[in-house]
Amino acid sequence: MAIDIGTNTEVVVGNKDKMVACSCASGPAFEGACITCGIKAVVGAIEKLQIQPKTYDVSYQTIGNTKPLGLCGSAIVDLVANLLKVRLIDRTGKFSSSSVTPRLKTIGKERRFDLLSEEEGAAHNIVIKQSDIREVQLAKAAIYTGCHMLMKRRNLQTKDIKRLFIAGAFGSYLNLENSKIIGLLPDVPNKSITLMGNAAGAGAIMTLISRKLRKTAASISKKVDYVELALEPDFQLEFASAMFFPHQDLGKFSSVQDMF
Repeated sequence: MAIDIGTNTEVVVGNKDKMVACSCASGPAFEGACITCGIKAVVGAIEKLQIQPKTYDVSYQTIGNTKPLGLCGSAIVDLVANLLKVRLIDRTGKFSSSSVTPRLKTIGKERRFDLLSEEEGAAHNIVIKQSDIREVQLAKAAIYTGCHMLMKRRNLQTKDIKRLFIAGAFGSYLNLENSKIIGLLPDVPNKSITLMGNAAGAGAIMTLISRKLRKTAASISKKVDYVELALEPDFQLEFASAMFFPHQDLGKFSSVQDMF
């Protein structure tokens, strides 16, 4: 399996003989957009973080080791996974209804978690709101749905995935365990996962300067069947199940309405 994560995420599943591929409208949440305190992976962006289970204090690392300005994609994954671990959100993505920490607040009609304040060294108050959690759910559900539906096409289970390649600039900095906790990636052993960086860009350069590789790319393309996810009969049910953390077992559901 290969996954190129971006605003549009591409997924390919198969082997040297036959492949299936799809494109997922995952949106820009993992690039820092549509998130209240989300920013690109620039100097000052929080790239890693952890929430302490008893105090709910936040430890973090920023790009360039400077004053935190906001959350880039890898930190957004860490944050949601940690909120799950310390039970400040449940499997549906909803914040805890009882305020177990002063960091968890209701402002207006929306719940939010305060990560860092100016007094704690941030450039400004850094928070995550309920609406931000929903954006992450939509993004990760799109990616997981693409992966799962292609696996169904090839009659594969997770244990059958021997190698998983993650491409895209965002994918280079992912915490793999946290990515699997929220259901962004299939639960493939870490030793079988390779982070590729900007593989699409590298591949474009290689094919531009090599006739041999252009022929190879053309040959590979003839072995790929494209799947239009939105036209698949089970798409809505699969997508709804993937909105849960990490995802919902579809065995007992026959419709989206049954799930909720």
